[in-house]
Amino acid sequence: MSAGDIKDTLARLHAELEDAPKVDADLKQLLLNVDADIHQLLEQEDRQAHEVTSMADRLEGMAADFAAQHPTTERFFREIIEALGRMGI
Repeated sequence: MSAGDIKDTLARLHAELEDAPKVDADLKQLLLNVDADIHQLLEQEDRQAHEVTSMADRLEGMAADFAAQHPTTERFFREIIEALGRMGI
């Protein structure tokens, strides 16, 4: 999965959440923040190890939170996490 594919997956996640009946404002804001961070990380050529680890930890936590409330969204997080891992991020 390329950086473009990751961005497409993020867009699908956003669309899925827009259709979800009960996504609270805090989770939406958290997703927007992580989305921005992922885009920024993908654009960086010299990623720091702590930035990558922090992003992976945040995504894992979000996947667990969303899985409990919105099981259909978890697959998007898993796709993103796996793709970032394959890219060395």
